Amino acid sequence: MLSDDFKAALDWEVHKADPVRWVHDHALLRDKAGNPVRLDVEQQSILDPASRRVILLCHRQYGKSSIASLICFHQALFHPKSLCLLVSPSLRQSSENFRKVSSALASITPKPELEEDNKLTLQFENGSRILSLPGSQKTVRGFTAPDLILVDEASEAADELFTALFPMFTSNPKGRLILASTPKGQRGFFYRLWTEPAPEWLKIMKKASENPRLDPEILAEARRALPEWEYRQEFECEFVGDQFSLFDDDRIKKALSYDFEEIDAEVY
Repeated sequence: MLSDDFKAALDWEVHKADPVRWVHDHALLRDKAGNPVRLDVEQQSILDPASRRVILLCHRQYGKSSIASLICFHQALFHPKSLCLLVSPSLRQSSENFRKVSSALASITPKPELEEDNKLTLQFENGSRILSLPGSQKTVRGFTAPDLILVDEASEAADELFTALFPMFTSNPKGRLILASTPKGQRGFFYRLWTEPAPEWLKIMKKASENPRLDPEILAEARRALPEWEYRQEFECEFVGDQFSLFDDDRIKKALSYDFEEIDAEVY
């Protein structure tokens, strides 16, 4: 029979290597009623430590903020001296994401020891830190060699934020960068990275119509209540052009295309 200490050490190594099993074994993801929820295939891919560059394009209320908090928590808990930056567009969103990290922390028994716990910072006894920051290039500059950066609602973040974040990986090439968002127009670094060829990025899309957890009647009601372009953007993950622009991005690309048939001047 295995001793309790040996079993605990074995579980630790298993959970360190397999974040998905860690989430399931500790029931860290729960629904509104408090019932444990299992990660779907796309969510499991996001948690995979081998995925260093991830773009998650998803519908509203998919649970991306909860997944983000679990990724940060796992990194900080199992990898000493990790620096995890959880970046959101606003201070309110940063506070909400941080609350989810704290909630997951309270679900672990025994609860990990903390050296610092305030409204936006957690420092573990093992030297790891999780910082939840509002998405301004002024607030993120100055951090060195992060092990994980997760940008929530990345489509709302300014290009200057991405410009400030990415160079941090020059001092830690193994660091992970995860961008998660619902689309918001045909502009910005999130849209560009999603639509342009980028083989180093794992691109994951989750539409509301493809999510079996959602009530079809609610989706039908949303479709009736919202303008078509808003429903397509919020629930079906479409990058809809600015409604006040004369031309959307697709039309501009077609106008600039050189892929056309030449006209024989003698015929005409």
